Amino acid sequence: MIATRGQVVDAAAALAVLLVCGYAAQESGHPTWWQWVMVVAVAGPVAVRRHVPLPAAVVTMAASAGVLICGVISVEASPGLCAAVALTQYEAAVSLPPSRSIPALATGLSGAAGLGLWWPATLVVVPAVAISWTAGRLVRHRRNLAEQVFEARTAGAVTEERLRLARDMHDIVAHSLSMIAMKASVARHVAAVRPEESMAALEVIETASREALIEMRRAIGLLRADQGPATPADGDQDLRTLARRAEQAGVQVETTFGGETTPPAAVHLVVYRIVQEALTNVVRHAQATRCTVDVETDRESVTVRVVDNGTATVTSEGGGHGLRGMRERVTAYGGSLQAGPCADGGFAVTARVPYHPAGRGGRP
Repeated sequence: MIATRGQVVDAAAALAVLLVCGYAAQESGHPTWWQWVMVVAVAGPVAVRRHVPLPAAVVTMAASAGVLICGVISVEASPGLCAAVALTQYEAAVSLPPSRSIPALATGLSGAAGLGLWWPATLVVVPAVAISWTAGRLVRHRRNLAEQVFEARTAGAVTEERLRLARDMHDIVAHSLSMIAMKASVARHVAAVRPEESMAALEVIETASREALIEMRRAIGLLRADQGPATPADGDQDLRTLARRAEQAGVQVETTFGGETTPPAAVHLVVYRIVQEALTNVVRHAQATRCTVDVETDRESVTVRVVDNGTATVTSEGGGHGLRGMRERVTAYGGSLQAGPCADGGFAVTARVPYHPAGRGGRP
């Protein structure tokens, strides 16, 4: 539609130039057929300037000089020539790189200056050529900047989406595989002496495997459907399910959920992932026997605190993908996260996630 509109505009401009130049040629005498050909050569390139900008600029400039030198159009009646030259120079500057448009500009300025030696009035073409070419260059520069901004934003969105996928895959896979690995190790060591405990560990492995498979299918299904991240649907019950899984791995978990306000679904997903990753770290690294999970919600924020009695010594600056993923999730919502050893032993993860009150969104 844009190309069609531009072609119509160019055709109308070419027709207007042809009418003005034709009238000027009639006023100068009775033009012959070849003189009419020269007049058409002035106006015709205007109609095709978007397709062949450089030839259009050269042909228009040469034909304009020819009609003046041959006396087809008098110098005093040359506004149509100036318009044709300006339109083709503008398009050359917009469509072509400087390496190709600058020679067209130089040719136009040289031709106009040369004609000015015989007819000083034609020197008016010089600013017409320079101004139109400069305007075209500014338009081209602005378009290039807009394309660069668009590409930068697209690259940023792709990077952010890759980070989100990496975080989701890490949280889903690492949590389940950690429990499976631990229970598999327990089952292998006690299989000969305490077969009943080995069977219990295998049941936990089976449950964790099925839950991980369901979560993976849900995540992949959302990716194929081009939707947002999977969001736990059952509020605190999902967090209690995470606590129960950690207890199956041998860590006693005490949960506390305070506040009557329900945060937005996206914020609740952040809380869910933080608790999931923190409990995974407790099971995998802390060598802890007890753990507390406190979630306090008010009208503007959610505070999550997971504390264990283990021996982990990872600082807030250290850690692997898990701590980095938690910090990225919280930072995306303008929140804060601290993770490190407690003064009296153990390890604590504390996160505060702000959000707008109900009715004002909840997105970062």
